[in-house]
Amino acid sequence: MSTQSESADQELIVTNASETNASESADQELIVTNASETDVIEGIDTKLTSLQYHHLSLLQRLIVLQNNYQVDPEFENWKMDAINKAIYSTLRDAIEENVGEEAKELLRKSE
Repeated sequence: MSTQSESADQELIVTNASETNASESADQELIVTNASETDVIEGIDTKLTSLQYHHLSLLQRLIVLQNNYQVDPEFENWKMDAINKAIYSTLRDAIEENVGEEAKELLRKSE
């Protein structure tokens, strides 16, 4: 990868302790994460980008929500429909980010 894309993958967080006084700009904090580290999802052996990790971890959380809500005594169909639509949308996002097979595997494991 080029150094430009590597630097684009780095996270930059800047906080200013005093926004009212420009002379106190030395109170800024700079946090840069290591771009070479990849995120991991249990059961997925593929190296993931941050965006791929985001989609798969969101899908995992939605699957857990779906499983928990199915046994909820206050179950309502419209809420389950919303959860199912969110799962479908997240699956489509994962497919778009080239981790569709991994996402489908997560769905198969949940059945």
